[in-house]
Amino acid sequence: MRATIYLTKEAWALGQALKDVDYYDRCTLSDDVATDPTGKDGYFVKNANKLNTASLPDDAQIVLRIHPGDAIYSEMVSMPVHLRGVIFEHAPHLPDRYAEIIRYWSGETLNSNVGNAAYYQNPAHAYNVDLSAIQENDELFSQQQSSPAVDALVSESVVVSIIGLDSATADSAGTAFVEIELPIDDGMLCLDNGAFMTEKGYDMGSAKRSERIFLLVSDVRNAPDPARIFADILRFEELDYGYYY
Repeated sequence: MRATIYLTKEAWALGQALKDVDYYDRCTLSDDVATDPTGKDGYFVKNANKLNTASLPDDAQIVLRIHPGDAIYSEMVSMPVHLRGVIFEHAPHLPDRYAEIIRYWSGETLNSNVGNAAYYQNPAHAYNVDLSAIQENDELFSQQQSSPAVDALVSESVVVSIIGLDSATADSAGTAFVEIELPIDDGMLCLDNGAFMTEKGYDMGSAKRSERIFLLVSDVRNAPDPARIFADILRFEELDYGYYY
């Protein structure tokens, strides 16, 4: 079972339009003002081939809106440094049930576990991923197709942590929605994001743009851990370029 991430109609439509566009073709689109998608809603949302998305219904009942600047925002929403970037399943000190929670909310990774992702691990969770299966059978090597012969790649971009939605929506109908605004840190998500693999924190306060997601209350209640959400949901510009070593 997987949750659905609801988006505005515009953001959902852009995700559908770009989901099969590779890195180079997307850059070509960006070169022309008439086709440039970079400033549109949904541009920094994870690829729709991996993320289960839908357009927010016109009659959606939104019972809670969580926006930067709200008193509860910093208490409920964060982009943890130690969960940013490439994380494999046996990384040390991961939150309990991390892989299960990530997959419920955001599905599989865009890149594979048998490409070069192991060389780009988050320093806080890096370990010696056993790649001997690829050395023994080089046909396993792939940037897109994962293999059970190697530890699973669990997350790879900017992971959003949301806590306390279960209690905040305890009295709400299961069919209701929660809106959460996610600020875009250009230094982490755009080109030349040299700080991505460092210990620099994600800038939550000075963003000029954001993405909005909407979560169904029943999805929160059916989650592996309703009190804690981890979603690998914001992609950085070069994510679909792949990992090359």
